[in-house]
Amino acid sequence: MENSKSKCADELLIRKIQDLIARVDRGMTKGYTDFLDPRQQILITRYFSNHKYIKMEFYGGYEEAERKICGIFNEWDETNRDKFPISILHIYWKSTKKISHRDILGSILGTGIRRDKIGDIIQQGEDAYVCVHKDISDYLTMHMNKVGSISVNLKYCHSMPIFYKESKLLTVVVASLRLDCILAAGFGVSRTKAVEAIRSSKVFVNWEPQEASSKDIKEGDIISWRGKGRIQLSNIIGSTKKSRIKIVIMKYT
Repeated sequence: MENSKSKCADELLIRKIQDLIARVDRGMTKGYTDFLDPRQQILITRYFSNHKYIKMEFYGGYEEAERKICGIFNEWDETNRDKFPISILHIYWKSTKKISHRDILGSILGTGIRRDKIGDIIQQGEDAYVCVHKDISDYLTMHMNKVGSISVNLKYCHSMPIFYKESKLLTVVVASLRLDCILAAGFGVSRTKAVEAIRSSKVFVNWEPQEASSKDIKEGDIISWRGKGRIQLSNIIGSTKKSRIKIVIMKYT
């Protein structure tokens, strides 16, 4: 059921891209999507490999953004990231209560805004910075004044401050480079539990759903476990004397 919904969503996205390409081609203009998650970006990149006279670029408001808008241009157009329809909003508050990333997203969606109008949310202490589509930025500043029971303030920000993603490196020894082995080692669970998560469609490799526990993982591959977080196979050090494999996993916190 989950795969069927995903397939329908992918087909709808490609149809939207086809329509946008046609409008750009006819009107000699530029076109922009809403925010896309990494898997959608991969899907569009593959589709664009067949187009010679139309070019595209992804941008999410800052260099390291995960959720991005796709800009579509004629081949002679110069791409300008300042022209992407993205606003950065600074949300700030004073409270002894903690506010989470999920709280902020929930409050934004509670104003009636769709998820694809929202890009990355970067939080640090009592400040958060949110990339949003320009067509909803004024609406959000007028209608969002609380996150849960906590009063917040919103203002426009010229650019995203520099943040560094928190992560830690784990050096572990695994029996093989199979997905279930890497997942278990990275999240500190049993291999049985890792297999259950994979079979339950909760695990993604490079943002694509993966239900094969035996899939081989390569250096650089990113593994996401819905509800638990994300890890990356950072480095394969080599084999041990007992023919096991020593690896380095980066775990994002």
